[in-house]
Amino acid sequence: PNDFATQIKGALLNAFDLTFNARGIGWNWGKGISIPPSTDPRVRKGPLDFLVGYVTTQTFFDFVLFAQQSWDLSPSKYPTHRHGGTIFNPDLPPLLRYGKVFAMSFLCTLGLCTSFQATYYQVGFIAMTIFGQDAEQWPPLFQNPFFATSIADFWGTRWHQVFKRSFVVCGAKPAARFFGRAGGVLGAFLVSGIMHDFGVWGAGLGTELSSVTFFFLMMGVGCILEVIWRAKTGLKVQGPLGWLWTVVWIFFWTSWIVDAWARRGLIVSKMSADGARPALYWVKVAQRWVERHGQPLQ
Repeated sequence: PNDFATQIKGALLNAFDLTFNARGIGWNWGKGISIPPSTDPRVRKGPLDFLVGYVTTQTFFDFVLFAQQSWDLSPSKYPTHRHGGTIFNPDLPPLLRYGKVFAMSFLCTLGLCTSFQATYYQVGFIAMTIFGQDAEQWPPLFQNPFFATSIADFWGTRWHQVFKRSFVVCGAKPAARFFGRAGGVLGAFLVSGIMHDFGVWGAGLGTELSSVTFFFLMMGVGCILEVIWRAKTGLKVQGPLGWLWTVVWIFFWTSWIVDAWARRGLIVSKMSADGARPALYWVKVAQRWVERHGQPLQ
């Protein structure tokens, strides 16, 4: 456009898009990032759909968070926030002990999915109502991550790709230059691990490279093992056995990072005010009903 006012408006809209459009959708630097297909391309979504999606997903996330926070955390010898503790309870028999670990790891993963998705809906709604964007600029964030049939499938396609460019530019490319393809894979996951360790550092008890960053490095190791398997056998990791392998590998190492988060109080932290938590509201409703019709809750 030739008029100066429109140029300013366009610059501001582009600045907003560059700030929040981490996958580079619509930009030349986002071509190598996997974008999940729309669930139904015949249905054109609008701002109202994103608003409804935000409310429902945020509500579901709060119930997942409440379920996660309902588990007891055990005292730990490692650095622990005053409200934190370990997810490994040595007093429980092995089956219950590791069943609890798996359940808490699953809830944490589900909580991450729903919280990311809720935020995505929220920002997308703002982008469409205030900045005039359309739904094509906000395609799905996840692609059924719990159905992944390999480690590479999970991290390269099904999990959100919001930070992929940063991990590739800052980790994969420089590492691959010196250590080859395998080094590039580990370099990308190393940068990812360090970024997530900063989140642990924000809790006030320092970082924990041996759990948080190590988790992401082991995800890179899993990807490399899949490449080696295919090279040795000629078979690609996929199908039901690939799904089982993915679940076992990811959730085994997930327990390490979830335990680090739990000990530092990240699991018991409040994501929103008590008055705005639908899960707590329904707990009060249930408690009121029990007090009227049965024994009071202790």
